[in-house]
Amino acid sequence: MIIGNIEKFKGQGLVAFIDILGFAKEIETKWDVIVDNPLDKLLELKQNLPILTDEDQKATNVNTSLRSYVCRVQSISDSIVVSFGFNDNVIYGDVILGTLAFFETISAIWRNSLEVGFTVRGSVDWGAIYWDEKEIIGPAFVNAYKLESTYAKTSRIVISSVFNRHLKKIYEQQTTFWNEQILKILRKDIDGYLITNPHTLYSDDDDKKYLVEIIEKMRDKANIANKEKYSPLLAALSLDKYNLKKEDLGLY
Repeated sequence: MIIGNIEKFKGQGLVAFIDILGFAKEIETKWDVIVDNPLDKLLELKQNLPILTDEDQKATNVNTSLRSYVCRVQSISDSIVVSFGFNDNVIYGDVILGTLAFFETISAIWRNSLEVGFTVRGSVDWGAIYWDEKEIIGPAFVNAYKLESTYAKTSRIVISSVFNRHLKKIYEQQTTFWNEQILKILRKDIDGYLITNPHTLYSDDDDKKYLVEIIEKMRDKANIANKEKYSPLLAALSLDKYNLKKEDLGLY
């Protein structure tokens, strides 16, 4: 059973709007370059997005007794939208595991972006959403888009106030091992916003060192106005891996 990526959906769900930082500027300044061409990098990223085709989903769903948590991922120019829909009769385990799968997908997209020379910023909202094969429409999508442009600012994925309160409700509803995973995939940023934890972007200490080097090179190549967009990300990676407590949920 596929949960999350429903072919045609209208209901409550999670939506992330992710913008590829600096792509528009690179298009303006590097369109004709051979090495490090921004269009080539973007196309490479899109080829490696965690998208399941209809055939992939059917193959995954051979045994209908198994539950697979799959996000809907679509790209729009230099932006990426990740969504996950919940049925009306969803059980608690599906809510937790679907939420974790949603954030794992975001981390995979962020990591893939870094590998091809871009970082991202974005936001996540919870609420009413509709999608079909071609469209995605709804208050949650609109709000995620507005939050990305207004509050993300630097390279981070910000959690909306609506989703923050929803996370608190999820966390307090039952006590399971998976509840603590929510505190690990999120982080409290310096301004109090909850964000996707950048420490989910690497696998071990060596991989972390490699990742930091990638980000530092991107920062060093950026113009003066954009260098600051990398600083909070690097700062978070230099601090403790986990800093979110259950008391931090639902505070805004």
